[in-house]
Amino acid sequence: MTTPELFVGITSWNSELFLPHCLEALQATTRGLETHVCVLDNGSTDRSVAIARQRGAEVVQRRCSQPEALNALLNRSRSPYTLLLHADVILLAPDWFALCRSRLVEGVALVSPQDIGCGPLTRPFGAGMPESSFLLMHTRRFRRCRRLHWRRKGRLPRPRYEVDFHGPHITHHLPRELQRQKLGWVPMDVYVSNRASEPLFTPASPPAVWSDELAYLRYGLGNFYGLDGTITHYHNWYDRIVAREKSESAPNPARKDFPVDFIRSYTNRLLEDYGAGRLELPTDLSTTRTPRAL
Repeated sequence: MTTPELFVGITSWNSELFLPHCLEALQATTRGLETHVCVLDNGSTDRSVAIARQRGAEVVQRRCSQPEALNALLNRSRSPYTLLLHADVILLAPDWFALCRSRLVEGVALVSPQDIGCGPLTRPFGAGMPESSFLLMHTRRFRRCRRLHWRRKGRLPRPRYEVDFHGPHITHHLPRELQRQKLGWVPMDVYVSNRASEPLFTPASPPAVWSDELAYLRYGLGNFYGLDGTITHYHNWYDRIVAREKSESAPNPARKDFPVDFIRSYTNRLLEDYGAGRLELPTDLSTTRTPRAL
C-alpha cells in the first residue's frame, strides 16, 4: 500500500451546511493525487459525521478543543505533505496543491493565509501571522516544532509531545516556533469579495460589531485567498456562529459579534452562487489595504 502524498485533516463541528462542499471541492481539485482525508468531528449533533463518511473520508469522533484537534490530525498524517483545514473552506483552483507545494522550498515548513481576514481585512493583530483555516505543511519539517508540554487532564498535568497551538488565536505564535527551528513560512494573499452598487444587507438594529462597508460585500465576512495572482480557496469565516446558535439555549447579550442574520444572508448567497456555478471571484486582487479593527 503506497503512502498518500497528501494528508488532509478537517476539523468539524455541526458543519453539515459547508462540509459537503468542502469535501467535494477537495476531491475535485486533487484528482490524480494520492490523498487521505480525515474529518475530526467534535461531537456534532447534525449530519456532519454521515456526510463525511458518505464522501469517503475517515471519521474520528472526539470531544476536544481546536488545538487538540489540530495536533491529533497532524499526528495521524503519514504523508510528506499535510493540510489542516476548516470545514467551511472551499478549494477553488485545480492546481492549488502544486502552487502551494512549490513554495515549500528548503527551509520553509508552512504555507498559510495571513490572519487579517474578516470581510474587509479587519484583523490588524493578525498581520504577519498564519491563519488556522488553511495550514499546508511540509510534514517532517513542521513536526520539528513539536515540544514536550504539560497539559492538565483532570486534576493532574500530563506530558504531551505536540505543537503548541494553545497560544493567541491558535496559530499566531507559530512564526516564532518555526524560527526556533530555523524554518520559515509563506503568507498567502487575502482577497475581499466584490462590492455591490447597493447594500445587500441592512441591520435591523445597531449591531455590536459592524462596518458599513460590510453591507456592500457580496460574500460578507468571507474571504478568498491565493498566491501569485491565483485564487486558491474561499473561507466563510463565521459559519461557526450559525452552528453556535444550535448549541445555545438563549442568546448571550454580552457577546460582541457580527449579526447572525447578516452571516446567514451572505452565507446563503455564497452557497447559492457556488451551487449554480456563478461564484463571483474577486476582480480586485490588490493587497495594499491596511487592516483595521472594528
